[in-house]
Amino acid sequence: MRVAASLALALAALLPPRPAFALERELVLSPRVGFASSSGPVGGPGAVVELGAHCGLNDAFSLYAVGGYNVAFPGAPRGPRHGATLAAGVVYALDVLRVVPYVGLGARGDVMVGPNDGWITPSAEARLGLRWLLRRGLGLSFEAAYAFPFVGRDLAADLVTVTVGVSFLRDL
Repeated sequence: MRVAASLALALAALLPPRPAFALERELVLSPRVGFASSSGPVGGPGAVVELGAHCGLNDAFSLYAVGGYNVAFPGAPRGPRHGATLAAGVVYALDVLRVVPYVGLGARGDVMVGPNDGWITPSAEARLGLRWLLRRGLGLSFEAAYAFPFVGRDLAADLVTVTVGVSFLRDL
């Protein structure tokens, strides 16, 4: 029994290691679609399309940037509200398995246009996500974000998005 175990251990030591899935020095692009909502008289439920990017600083921290478009449908008599989003920040990822959860904090700016008005809302945001790595270079992305606007809260506040998409990963 000891001989078999020693032989298996020696054989395993000679085999090449499997590639790691670490986020260190890795670029991730994630097109996503999902649900958006905000409170307030010009807020309401709607849809969102985003393009997210992560740039790995090390195996735990990444910089992120997100650009997106959303449309909300507040109650009558208001028509749809359109919005464009740009966000950036830092995320911490627990990168030990093929399922990589992450949490981040950042700054966000939204340009919103309603039927009769338009405004810009700078915000602080929190992001929570999960990337399921299917194989090297490809994964599924699930992400939720909450933004707290500092300006324009009387029109549309507490911006929430929940998205799903595909992640393309590339080593830098």
